[in-house]
Parts: sequence; structure tokens; C-alpha cells
Amino acid sequence: MRSFKLITALLFAFTCKETTANKGKIDKIAAILKDTVKTDLTTLLNQHDLSLEQTIDGFMKTIDYVDKNIAELKTHLETRIEEYNENTMTNLQEFEKNTGEMMSTMNETIMTNLNNINTLSMEERNKIISWAHQRAHLHEDILKSRISACAYDYGHLGKGVVRYNSANGGYIKESGSFRVYNNTNIKEEDVLDRDTGIFKVPINASGEYIFTFSVTIDSFDQKLMPSSYWFAKAGKKIEGTEIFANVGSSKIHDKVPGSRQVFLKLEENDEISVIQELKTDIQDFHVSFCGALLHLEKASESPGGSFADAKDAEFPAGTLAEQDTTWKYEFAAGFKDSEPKDKPEKAKDNKPEVTDIFVKIDDGDWKTANAAWP
Repeated sequence: MRSFKLITALLFAFTCKETTANKGKIDKIAAILKDTVKTDLTTLLNQHDLSLEQTIDGFMKTIDYVDKNIAELKTHLETRIEEYNENTMTNLQEFEKNTGEMMSTMNETIMTNLNNINTLSMEERNKIISWAHQRAHLHEDILKSRISACAYDYGHLGKGVVRYNSANGGYIKESGSFRVYNNTNIKEEDVLDRDTGIFKVPINASGEYIFTFSVTIDSFDQKLMPSSYWFAKAGKKIEGTEIFANVGSSKIHDKVPGSRQVFLKLEENDEISVIQELKTDIQDFHVSFCGALLHLEKASESPGGSFADAKDAEFPAGTLAEQDTTWKYEFAAGFKDSEPKDKPEKAKDNKPEVTDIFVKIDDGDWKTANAAWP
């Protein structure tokens, strides 16, 4: 504002017509410019120089402040990173150690469980093998079981059971075979007794049997009746099994061969024989009797016996081995937090004070403001 007034006065002075009065005013203004404005300009120059120095000083302090803060930040970051790194390395070491211990414990637990499984599996496997072996033996014993016996005699005379015990009779050696399961201590005469003519089913030999009887009947010379032969069970004839003949043209041509074969389902100790039920006076010839086991009843009922019964208390069954299930992963107690608990103090505020780099000049400081302007 002051400069505006000064410039206005100068312009006014220079534009006025040259008169004696104006010349005096111009001289007076020139004197004021020389004495006061020069001083004010010098003051402004000094103030400008001072402001420049203050600005440079302010910039230098600011640069120094920034440098110090950068250095402090660097130190702080390095310290914090070091602390993080130290905690992380410590945790990694603890993790490695703890994991090693946990893996070792887990391995011991697994090996214990596997040993338990292996031991129990071996016991159960051996039991299954033993059980299967015994069952297989029963099947083998059934397959090996055999009974066959044949007896013959020169002839038979009269009424009653046909026997094969004369001096001309005997067993057909090639037919004798006796075994029930694993029992081979069975005598031929215990099955087919020549003296009684009875075939007796051995113990444990119930089943299906085949019997064959053959005879040559002398039918013409009979003064009474020709012979009539029947298979009998426990002394009682079995219907439908008769052998009978009454043909012939002479004493020479009166021999009739007869034969009968039957299949019977029998129980142990059942007795089978052949009886001649008519009273005769002429002997028949060439009698023979055979009996043989076809199929053991046990083979159809329960070939495996108790070893095939899944409800049997001793029947092999899989069981669960004792297992240790207490293992679990536990975190190491020495783990540290990734962030250090001790936080550093906040950096002090070293920001430089910012002062007014411009010297304040009041109106009273201007000499030209107080000059006696014309």
C-alpha cells in the first residue's frame, strides 16, 4: 500500500506542469526520495538478505531433520527385523525339534499298533488254518470212507437165512474194503458174517447202500415148491425184492439163474440178509451176496461237522487288535510370538522449529510513511 502511494505521488509530480510551486514540490520529493526512500530500500534489501539466509537455514535444518529421521527409521527397522528374525529362527528350531519328537512318538505308536495287529492276525491266521485243516480232514475222511463185502457158497438148501459158511464158501477177496472216516480197524466178518449171513452197518456208516444177491435155482426136481428168495431187514422181508423161478423141462434143463439188486437207505447197526421163505427138498446152487456203501449220510447232512457251523463258539472270526489311539500332535511350548512383545519407544520429535523467515515490518518502520510529502 505504501509503495502504491509513493508511486502515485511520483507520477503525479512528473505529470504536473512545471511551475515555480511545482518545482519546489519536486525538489522536496527528490529530497525525500534521496533521504528516506533510499533508507527504506536499503532496509528492504537487508530484509531480503535476512529472509534468504533464514530460508537457507530452514532448508538445511529440514534436510538435517529428514536425514536424522531416515537414519532413525533405518535403525528402528533393522532392530525390529532382527527381532522378528530371531523369533522366527527360534520358532523354526523349536518346530524342528518338536516335530522330530512327535514323529518319533508317532512311529513308536504305529509300530506298537502294527505289532498288535500282526500278532493277533498271526494267531487268527493259525486258528483259521487249523480250523480249515480239521474241516478238510472231515471231508477227506468222508471221501476215504468205503465199505464193500462179498461172500459166496456152493449152494443153499431149505427155508431160512442164506449163509455162506460151508467148506466150499468164503469171501470174495478182491471185494473186501473197510474204512469209515479214519477208522480202518473194521474186520470183514464184523460187516458180513458168513456164519449168520447178515450184513451189519458199521458205526458212523449210515447212508445209502447197494446189495446184490444171485442164485441158480433148481426148479424142476422140487417135490414141494421152488425156492423163493427175499432181501430182509432185521429178519423181515423187504417187499418187491423176491427172486423166484418155476421153469424147466427136465432134471438136466431145470437150472434157472436169478439175481436181484436193491438200493437201501440204512442207519448204523441195521442188518440186511437174504432169506428163503419156502420149504424145499432140493438144493439151489451158486449163491453169492454183496453189499457196498454208496454214499455216507454225513456227507449230505454236515460234512464239515461243527467246523462248518458259523455259530460255534470256536468258529474263527476276525477281531480288532488293541490300538493305541492316545497319540496327538502337541505344539512346542517354546514357541514365541512372531511380533516382539517389547515395542520400542516412539521416536522423539526432532522436527526443527519453523519460524517466520520474513522480518515483520510495521508501518512505523517505514520512513517514507512519515515523510512530509508536499
